[in-house]
Amino acid sequence: MRVVDLTHPFANDMPLYPGLPTPSFQDIAQVERDGYAMSEYLLLNHIGTHVDAPAHQIAGGETLDDIPLERLVTEAVTIDVSHREPGPIGRDEIEPHLERIGSGDLVFLYSDNARNWGTDAYWTGWTYPDADASRALIDRGISAIGFDGPSADPVDTTTFDLHRVWLGAGRMILENLANLDLLPARAQVVVAPMKVRAANGAPARVFALLPD
Repeated sequence: MRVVDLTHPFANDMPLYPGLPTPSFQDIAQVERDGYAMSEYLLLNHIGTHVDAPAHQIAGGETLDDIPLERLVTEAVTIDVSHREPGPIGRDEIEPHLERIGSGDLVFLYSDNARNWGTDAYWTGWTYPDADASRALIDRGISAIGFDGPSADPVDTTTFDLHRVWLGAGRMILENLANLDLLPARAQVVVAPMKVRAANGAPARVFALLPD
């Protein structure tokens, strides 16, 4: 079995959604000086590779600790949209892929945008379903949608309408994924967010398990 990491590293200088405060990852003890190592992490829960739970924007929505692990350890269908211009994708473009998507699947849209991580192009370089395409995927019973970009909405939104479509339907959103180009059309995937009580979202280690 080969393991493919779909997670960007967290660091003090990591790229951040516009307007969010800079995290801090610092050592507060070192083996050479103190005989042990310990670090302090200060960060928001919606930066880097992370999961949005419905409670992120829906009052009374599921929190991450409500969501069964079976929805996080499942199969992912990757749709290659790297050939098209970044931006919203409509139902007509999603329609040909719907037959291979089943209930409980994750759906990843591969835009080849992870290569832009750390540059200004990252914030406009990915593809996401518009409202009609989102509802078509939701109707297939998927567990979550994921992107190699920063959001289910464009970063200049003030209303986050597409977030509300997904989260209002009880679906999760996975943002800032990496290495989607290494995935086949269908793969076993593990999404492992931090287990924080009543979390509206959390950083996650996301990886795929591929046969050799």
